[in-house]
Amino acid sequence: METLLQNLFADTPVLTVPWSIDYFSVIAGVLTGALFACDRKLDIIGTVVCGLITGYGGGVLRDTLMQGTGVYFTSHPDLIVICILLCAFVFYFRGVFRHLEATVFFADALSVGLFALAGASKAVAFQQGMVLSIIMGAITAVGGGAIRDICVGEIPGVFKRSNYYAVAGLGGATAYVVLARFGCPLALAGVACVFAVVFLRYWSVYFDWRTTAEADLTPRVARGLRRAGGVVTGVFLHGGDDERRRRDRAVQTGGMKPAGGGGDDAHDEGGEASGQHAEDETWPQNLR
Repeated sequence: METLLQNLFADTPVLTVPWSIDYFSVIAGVLTGALFACDRKLDIIGTVVCGLITGYGGGVLRDTLMQGTGVYFTSHPDLIVICILLCAFVFYFRGVFRHLEATVFFADALSVGLFALAGASKAVAFQQGMVLSIIMGAITAVGGGAIRDICVGEIPGVFKRSNYYAVAGLGGATAYVVLARFGCPLALAGVACVFAVVFLRYWSVYFDWRTTAEADLTPRVARGLRRAGGVVTGVFLHGGDDERRRRDRAVQTGGMKPAGGGGDDAHDEGGEASGQHAEDETWPQNLR
């Protein structure tokens, strides 16, 4: 057990994600956040805030939890300016994106995959181990959207029954960390992470795969325990009594012969005797 835990939290190699991929993932997240704000009729300030929270929220939460690793949000001020301008463009020209739903969906799925990769790879780089690296990847992937939903007074979408979103991020982070841990080239592991997220996201929508909102197994487990208890009780405690009661019922209904046998023969002999007696009674007195 100790060896297994050491393997799960052992150090793994480091992947440096190119700045262009980082920028693209943040911009895609900001775009979806700004469109989210426009759908809810927020003003320009609300649109900018929702966009920045969606694009940066998961990374800020990850960096806060990891502590001492630097905060991505404050290390790229030029990207912040680009994101604010993008939010303003979305606010004033939102009609352009109404005809690009498929493109926006693809950008959103791709950004989730890139966020999962960025979070998992940074956690791995700071020697967080397999378990924490997967968690950090999932938090980075969906944390921004969850914080955004809370800010507008809604239950986060990752907490409700929906197509795979958090599950996709978790699957991608798991794919990267596991492949990296067992010696797969890091570039290939990164591609597998993004592909897994996009694949799960698209297929969950195409086949309408959804997370379950209610999954109470108590009734099924209780029925199974009652059946198992009945079997155990019947076999080890009352098996002989049940068998005797079954035989008694069978005898009462004529399904079994009583102990000692000869029931049918005795009945036939009694029937013949009674018939002979009745015949003698009907004969004339002088012929008896």
